[in-house]
Amino acid sequence: MTEASEDAGLATVTPPMGLALWQEYQRDQIAPHFGAVFNTGSWNAGIVVLKDVQAMILLVTMDKGRMSVGGHYADHFAISTRFVWQTQTSTRRDDRRGRIISGKEPGWTVHLFLRKSKLREGRAAPFRYAGPVQFAGWEGEAPITVQWDIAELVPQQLRELYGVLE
Repeated sequence: MTEASEDAGLATVTPPMGLALWQEYQRDQIAPHFGAVFNTGSWNAGIVVLKDVQAMILLVTMDKGRMSVGGHYADHFAISTRFVWQTQTSTRRDDRRGRIISGKEPGWTVHLFLRKSKLREGRAAPFRYAGPVQFAGWEGEAPITVQWDIAELVPQQLRELYGVLE
C-alpha cells in the first residue's frame, strides 16, 4: 500500500460506552452507543457518518455475494491486526469521507464492525465490533483500497470464520 499514515502507532481510543470488542450487535443496537438514533435509511449503508460525535462507522459484510452490484469489493484480513477494505466507488481521497478515512479530518474516529455474510439462518446477521481502527495506508481511487490497523488481535475462535491466516 502507498501513502501510509505518518502516525505509525495506534491511537488510544476508548470504545464508545457499552460496546465490547468482538461482541455481536445488530445495526439498530449500534446507533445508541454513539448517541445516534437508528433509522433504516442511514444505517443500511456500509458507511455511517455521525457528525455530532465525529465518528465514521464502517459496517462491513465480508462475503458480498450479489450485494456487490456496481463494484467488486475485496474486504479481508491481511494479518490478524490488519484489515483491508474497499470503499464504495463514490468515495474519493479528496472528499470528506476520504479525509476522515486518512485521518486528515481532526478529531474524527473510525469504528469497524464486521460480519462474514449478510444472513444467518435466514435473518440479518449481526456485526462484530472490531473496535476503533487506525489508517495505515491506501491505494487507488473510486474505490480506494484502505489498510486499517486494529488494536486487538482477532480472537482465535474467529480467525477461521474471517479467513485470518496467522
